[in-house]
Amino acid sequence: MTGAVWLEGLAADCAGAPLPDSLAGWREDLPDTLRELVNRVATAGGGIWLVGGSVREALLGRGAYDHDLATTLHPDQVIEIFPRAIPTGAAFGTVTVRIGEDSDHYEVTTLRSEGTYGDGRRPDKVDYSESLLEDLSRRDFTINAIAVDLARSQIHDPFGGMDDLDEQVLQAVGIASERLGEDGLRLMRGYRFMDQGAQGVWAPDPALSAALIECGHMLQHVAAERVWSEFKRILAGWNAAQVLERMRVDGMLSRIFPGWDADLAAQHVLRAPKGEVAICRLVLLAADVDHARWRRLDHDMRELTLSNRDREHILEVHRLLGQLPDDVAETRRYRFAVGDRIESHLAVEDVLRPEASAEARAALAVLPALRGGDKPLVDGHQLARAAEMPMGRRLGRLKSWLHRMQIELDLDDTEEILGLLDIIDWQNGDAESWPGPEWP
Repeated sequence: MTGAVWLEGLAADCAGAPLPDSLAGWREDLPDTLRELVNRVATAGGGIWLVGGSVREALLGRGAYDHDLATTLHPDQVIEIFPRAIPTGAAFGTVTVRIGEDSDHYEVTTLRSEGTYGDGRRPDKVDYSESLLEDLSRRDFTINAIAVDLARSQIHDPFGGMDDLDEQVLQAVGIASERLGEDGLRLMRGYRFMDQGAQGVWAPDPALSAALIECGHMLQHVAAERVWSEFKRILAGWNAAQVLERMRVDGMLSRIFPGWDADLAAQHVLRAPKGEVAICRLVLLAADVDHARWRRLDHDMRELTLSNRDREHILEVHRLLGQLPDDVAETRRYRFAVGDRIESHLAVEDVLRPEASAEARAALAVLPALRGGDKPLVDGHQLARAAEMPMGRRLGRLKSWLHRMQIELDLDDTEEILGLLDIIDWQNGDAESWPGPEWP
């Protein structure tokens, strides 16, 4: 996009500095659709600045981030300029603008002035402003209170966020206890921003450290799904173990999951499958909760609005703790029954029972596929004739028992499977006690 024209909109009301040389190439590589958005707002007489994560990540020299913008125009004015815009959060000044054939999306939010947060979750009312300085002053952390005027190639950093990025420190904008007291979700964001990936864990300054403890009670005012959204990102972070340690010391971990307080040393050595890190970390957090109290685990996860998929995955892997196969037959059944949850289960067992887990991995590595496949080779009608048993629950349980033996013995012949009826004691006893192919 070299040589592309950026039109200047309304100037900011706070001092700006030339864009750092390190961002010159970054600016040139920004999408044409972003330049079109900026130019159309400028033509309409508005001021517009790139803000938030994309500025922070660019200054850190890291990968792409969603491009969010702040403007002096009101939401209805933005929608008038961009008819395809979606009023995703118009009540709070945010409109999602769609531009181009690929429908690039940008969140454009009207500058806002300082307000009160009576419920600790959202502002009592939204007052729009034309002051970039005032808008940046109400943001959570200095590293998120930096704006870029793309047309003028200027950066606005009234609260020293760039210095904090250089020094790798987290600092609130203004008085830390006031910032966190306005919105309890900022507590979770504070812990999340401590984890800076390959750059390690950044420490909050003394004022923010104290505020994280002092304002901990504000978390109760935050919607559960928002807490989980942030906590899940913390769990998936590069340095999650260190952040969890900090959260425990501050008392925040027990506010989210009371009683899930297993030794956090295990978190430091966990190597979980991609996409299942948060799942495995939660299982480890609950490792000391015995199976008799699993309903409490289920309750806590429902309270925090985990998806059914995530909740069931965590409960299942937790149920499997300590249950590893001892021989080839059990390994076959383990592989069949646990299925796509094997890797997350073994990742946790690698930490808790490394020797047993290593043996299970070695056995699985050389185990051939089942000769007869996963499905039962004997159907209900065949079994009913062979056992002279009517259709019903008892027959179904017998079929499951034979399926288990088919898997454990690696059988692939129907007659051989039916021949097992001469060996097992299926004519007596309670059918509900008969074993099936499940694990353990």
